[in-house]
Amino acid sequence: MTTPSDEALRCAEIWNLAWVPAPPRGKAGEHLGRGSGSSIEFQDRRSYEVGDDVRHLDWRAYARTGELTVKLYREELLPRLDLVLDGSRSMQVGGDKPQLAVDLALFLGLAARRQGFAVRVIELGDEPRTVDLDLVRRDGLELGGRSPLSATYQALEGLLRPGTLRILISDFLTPHDPASLVRVLTRRAGGLAVFQVLSAEDARPELGRAFRMVDAETGAARELVLDATAVEAYLGRLRRLTDALETECRRAAARFLTLEGGPTLDELCRERLARAGLVTPA
Repeated sequence: MTTPSDEALRCAEIWNLAWVPAPPRGKAGEHLGRGSGSSIEFQDRRSYEVGDDVRHLDWRAYARTGELTVKLYREELLPRLDLVLDGSRSMQVGGDKPQLAVDLALFLGLAARRQGFAVRVIELGDEPRTVDLDLVRRDGLELGGRSPLSATYQALEGLLRPGTLRILISDFLTPHDPASLVRVLTRRAGGLAVFQVLSAEDARPELGRAFRMVDAETGAARELVLDATAVEAYLGRLRRLTDALETECRRAAARFLTLEGGPTLDELCRERLARAGLVTPA
């Protein structure tokens, strides 16, 4: 179990979430949102999708066309944040990575809640599950899932709320398809920010070290000496992976940022997140 540090709590008090694609709407009923919700003002129609509220089915349109459609309304809700954290065992590998991932998640969640967001944490373990933000603050997260990211994010769609701002935190070092992942996260979203969290060992493996490599999901082991060829091949794959994620996020008008363990969370806020326009001093 990785418990959050006191620094995550301090940062949540001195930094604000700056990247907010749709303006905050305040308390319920004060402002009309850009998304579609359940207020009384009719906005549009679209084809029915599995998971839609059947109370919004347009039966008159169905009688005319034979196609199921749902009525959309202007939402009058608190701004909402779905904060998704990769809970696979890959996130445990590297001394500073699990701490940074949990601290970053709690910091972003608490800062958003202080700004009036309704925050929900979703942990992508073997079975995606929602976790109360206050429980994350008290108990932390286990990050012990055996399933790779590719096996869990497809089940995520049913937990994501329509119209929400979404944040994903992962190392992305388990098999997945970047295009498919970003597509799931941006579907009916109010915006997306993706954080790649790496340990120092992930980002800069030390040449000449002998490792017993253990697959975080399957437990399979392999002895490996990191010679120049192995390090170069690994760094090439990591660059291609990061470039693919960044490209897909850019296509989807989402934000992407890679963070490496080592600096303190406050240093990362000042040197990386603030410069990227993701946070601003409170």
